[in-house]
Formats: sequence, C-alpha cells, structure tokens
Amino acid sequence: MTKPKSVLFSCTMNSIRSPMAAALLRRRYGKAVKADSCGVYEGYLDPFMVQVMEEWGVDLAEHEPKSFSDLDPSAFDRVIVLTRDAEENAKEFLKDSEITPEYWETPNPTDEMFGPRDLRIQAYRDCRNFLDSQIAAQFGPKP
Repeated sequence: MTKPKSVLFSCTMNSIRSPMAAALLRRRYGKAVKADSCGVYEGYLDPFMVQVMEEWGVDLAEHEPKSFSDLDPSAFDRVIVLTRDAEENAKEFLKDSEITPEYWETPNPTDEMFGPRDLRIQAYRDCRNFLDSQIAAQFGPKP
C-alpha cells in the first residue's frame, strides 16, 4: 500500500484515541506524512492520555480537541475512524470527496474509568499500543 501524504484520525471526543493515533503516526514518520485528528464533538484534554504518551516521549499536553467542522476534507487523502460515532460523521464530512473512511475498531480506555488507577492507566497503554501496532501494520516500518 502506498503511504498517504495526509491522514485524519477521528473518534468521538478527540480526547484520547484520535490524538494518540495522529501523534503516533507523526512519531513514526515525522514530516513524511501529515497527521491530524478530530472528534464528532470537541472533548477535553485527557490527563491519562497525556501521561501514557509522555511515557513514549510524545508531548500532547497542548493538544486542543477539535471537531470535523474545524477541518477541510480536501486536506486529507486518508480518513481513519476509531469509533462508530465518528464513522457516520466522517461519511458526511467526506460526502463531496472520493475518499471512503476506514474503520479501525479501537478499544476505549474509559471502559476502565471506575477501576483502580493502575488498571485505568493500563487501559490507556493498551489503547496506545494497539494504535501503534495498527499504524505499523497499515503504513509499514519506520523509514
């Protein structure tokens, strides 16, 4: 598969999964591939997401969640959605485009939001690791 020039990742709130995925793609390919993220809704900066990304040397402390309405669909040649909510919105976002959004079923780390702190952090790590593996499988090894 040819590497795209620009990829948009989307989830529901643009607080955890999609900013992680965009940052992981940038981490892997640098400026060779533009990566951005958005949500169906503008969420909030999730401190657990920031923490687990910092473990890998990725600083997302200044991430500002945004929605599809903040972006131009023509800026992307691949759109990957990480939640079913985002899939429907991505189809509307791309209605005048030839791009079809791809769906990656991605674990939701907030499913563990009421457990002990170490279990919650591990759920975020598992999500990060899953996304990194998906990116490696879809886009190939680091250059």
